[in-house]
Amino acid sequence: MQSWIDPEHQALTRSAAKALKENAVHNRSGLPPFRLPQVAQQVLAELLRFVSAGDTAPALSLGEKLAAQGLGLRAVLGLSRSLVREVLARLPDRTPGALEEAARVNDCLTLIVDAVAEQERREIGVQRDEMQLALERAVQNRERELRRMILELSTPIMPVYDHIVVLPLIGKLDIERADRITEFLLRDVVERRTRTAIIDVTGVPAVDEEVVAALVRATRALTLLGTHPVLVGIRPEIARALSDQSADLAGIVVLANLQTAIIYALRREGLEVRGSPRPQRASAHSYRGR
Repeated sequence: MQSWIDPEHQALTRSAAKALKENAVHNRSGLPPFRLPQVAQQVLAELLRFVSAGDTAPALSLGEKLAAQGLGLRAVLGLSRSLVREVLARLPDRTPGALEEAARVNDCLTLIVDAVAEQERREIGVQRDEMQLALERAVQNRERELRRMILELSTPIMPVYDHIVVLPLIGKLDIERADRITEFLLRDVVERRTRTAIIDVTGVPAVDEEVVAALVRATRALTLLGTHPVLVGIRPEIARALSDQSADLAGIVVLANLQTAIIYALRREGLEVRGSPRPQRASAHSYRGR
């Protein structure tokens, strides 16, 4: 049996296309304006099918499809309001059958709106998750950059003469910081073509076994790069830790303080420092475990 809506099909399609064009600003770029008449035809075809069959799945599917193509929620809401008004205005009479068909039109449009809203909700959720991940990555990158800057500022490598640098370590050392300092130091000595690197641990309050091992690895790595390592500022408690942990300092020059280490390094470069006694080398094996 033909519905009274069938003869109104073309007029309702034109009304739908007009409503879509008026709300085109709410669509995404994937749905260009020249495709809106086609969208209007798809909606009207589904309306006629739904009025006669009442199957909800195709209406929901159409809403999901249109949303995926770029139809915005505000645009489809505008379309729904416009079509409902048009259908009510064109009712031939107020018989129960006509009113039932008008109600089905509203039901079909509601299904399409719900499908578009659900699709937008999912897309917003995905975008929110992506933004959250991007924000977390930005924060992590910023934190890494700040840690790197803090490390560079807290462990400045100071050139005291051509091919001679001093690395003063200040504050508590943990294994992560020790490894980063080592990486920073090795990169710097290569860039500067350093021949003597003085590591001053005067400002380090205490060290544990892992940090001792990291310092020893750093001095060994310097040697492999052709840089002569010198350790200074080893206080009794650090010397005790070195001894307790059997740290192997064989071949590593250990001097009492920074002044004697700089004099030692200058003399390695063939320079004499007037009025300064020849620096006394501390006994490396005195810090080794027995």
